Amino acid sequence: MKILIITPRIPFPPYRGDKLKIFNLSKTLARTNSVTILTFHENSKYSEYIQEIKKFGIEIRTISLPLINSLINMLLAVFSKTPFQVAYYYSKKMKTEINKAVKEGSYDVIYFHLIRSAQYLDSTVQSKAIKVIDFTDDVSLYLSRFAEITKNPFKKIPLRIEAGRIERYEKIAQQFDTLFICSENDRDYLIRKKLHPNIQFLRNGFDSEYFQVEKIPFEKHRIIFTGNMPYFPNRDAVKYFAKEVFPGVLNKYPDSKFYIVGQKPKNDVKKLSSENIFVTGFVKDIKREYLLSEVNVVPIRFGAGTLNKVIESLSLGIPTIATSMSVAGLPAEIKKYILLADDSKAMLEKIIYVFENSCVRDEMMNEAREVVFNLLNWGKIINEFESYLKIRVGEK
Repeated sequence: MKILIITPRIPFPPYRGDKLKIFNLSKTLARTNSVTILTFHENSKYSEYIQEIKKFGIEIRTISLPLINSLINMLLAVFSKTPFQVAYYYSKKMKTEINKAVKEGSYDVIYFHLIRSAQYLDSTVQSKAIKVIDFTDDVSLYLSRFAEITKNPFKKIPLRIEAGRIERYEKIAQQFDTLFICSENDRDYLIRKKLHPNIQFLRNGFDSEYFQVEKIPFEKHRIIFTGNMPYFPNRDAVKYFAKEVFPGVLNKYPDSKFYIVGQKPKNDVKKLSSENIFVTGFVKDIKREYLLSEVNVVPIRFGAGTLNKVIESLSLGIPTIATSMSVAGLPAEIKKYILLADDSKAMLEKIIYVFENSCVRDEMMNEAREVVFNLLNWGKIINEFESYLKIRVGEK
């Protein structure tokens, strides 16, 4: 198949979030298909990133998206009903480049990554390709939850406005052949809204080649949280844990250490640093950070989709304590291996339980690793995705 991927950001470096998904999707599909990526570049390192992606046999074309242009787009969006995050990625040059690509290449599939890319559907009208949109998460659900938990009215009001705009804009999904989503929770929400008659799963996964267990002794009473730190639910989670849970851990285990691992931490997170709390910033080898830890905590209080931090830690056999919100998007077969804790008292109790019972790591987690591998390794997920696309292309 010839596949065109339209995505708002260069999928490199593939460390977290949406970049991780598109990187694995494109490199796996490129093994047996012709893959072209159309995306934006925003910084001077884009040529270096392009060369890394091309190593996998992927053609990639980029369009410059200066920050000033995006800011103007968002300002103009004030006087329209367009969601601000959609307006941010509007570009006449991108529309022209997509139109050119469609004329030059006889694509079988055009894959639009995230709701921000849906605005370019009209640039592909000349193509007879299957056109699919991958929301990944339901953004309106995420923003609504964000608005509920936020107490600051200067944040709450804009969040509610954007959530309303996104909810109206989501109807654009009806113009695509298939809508993909990563979790049951988000799918059920979209089904209740009758957003699209054909909603399929394209789950978040993990790199089974990289996340292989190594015999590294863990550090007793070491707790880890990982995530992209500019993402507000992650910042909220680490501040909540540091202030509401960790003091109780220290009271019982004074030698405990809490590692906050993730790129670009904001000042509010950096201020959490202390003798027992370490804000590392970006680390190249996230696997080692997991393996050195006795327990992984995921105290996310709002959001949507499926969290990579849960999948990755379980794939390495690291006991994971998480809120129900954090695991809502996971298959039931995996949820049973996660220790749920929806308040500070329960989270403290679960941490104590893991610290006092080494069998949690030795027994339950060995089984969890196998289940996660069988269900959520990227190879399996993308093979199923590819098979689905081939069926749809054959029906066209």
